[in-house]
Amino acid sequence: MAREHVDIHKNLKLAIFLTSLVLVIEIIGGVLSNSLALLSDAAHVFMDVFALLMTFGALVIAARPPTHGQTFGYHRFEILAALLNGFTLIGVSLLIFYEAYLRILSPPEVRGTQMLVFALIGLSVNGWVAFKLRGHRDLSIRSAYMHVLGDMLSSIAVIVGALLIILFSVYKIDPILSFLIGGVLLYGAFGIVRGSLRILLEFSPEHIDTGDVIHAINKIDGIEGVHDIHLWSICSHVHAMSAHVLVKRMDICDTEELARVINETLRRDFLISHTTLQFETTECGRKEVQEIGHS
Repeated sequence: MAREHVDIHKNLKLAIFLTSLVLVIEIIGGVLSNSLALLSDAAHVFMDVFALLMTFGALVIAARPPTHGQTFGYHRFEILAALLNGFTLIGVSLLIFYEAYLRILSPPEVRGTQMLVFALIGLSVNGWVAFKLRGHRDLSIRSAYMHVLGDMLSSIAVIVGALLIILFSVYKIDPILSFLIGGVLLYGAFGIVRGSLRILLEFSPEHIDTGDVIHAINKIDGIEGVHDIHLWSICSHVHAMSAHVLVKRMDICDTEELARVINETLRRDFLISHTTLQFETTECGRKEVQEIGHS
């Protein structure tokens, strides 16, 4: 297993353990401090644990080698996990909105000092977990990161609320901050769901312009044209293309060098790592571009 994969597996295992520990701590803290905010945050943390477990399971399954029955392997499990995580984020956001509405109607009295201590513990652990998961391109890891980031924001809101309760007895600040947290989570969730659906529906990768790909291939010496091009993603970091490439009459061995140059160009400029190229000496009459990607 590559070093990067070993590191992310190790980080995910530790993240699952520490986030589970935060869950227990915040439940105990919520009961002791009579803080509905902490108990709500504990429910959020429970979803984080669920998201991290799904992400870890998806990565383990995706690492399995291709078979005759699954020629692309199991990469799509990553996208399914990301999609489910995105929907759970939407559910958590709606729950936060509902709880915040109830708190505005009847702000609870809580023990601010105990609330502050337990929120600081949760923030420190979630901050470390978010630091370890940041910057990954995999949608499943990004979705887990969004869960943890959202919980960090919840912890910060609880800390601010605790300070205002301790200093000024301002109980309504907690639901106001909860609405803001729910909005941030909802925005991130829609991005994850949208990205997952684009891959599952085999749309062209967002970072690739089909016209740019055609132009780059046409610039290669020996290429007369390219058509019937399809672009799609297997998962968030594996992009693929199939195309018909028009060339002059030549030996098959000469097309091997052209294929090598095309693949190097696509990999370098567009991060396309999997290609299927059909070389032709006459136009087959198919469309130049298939807008929605692979079919």
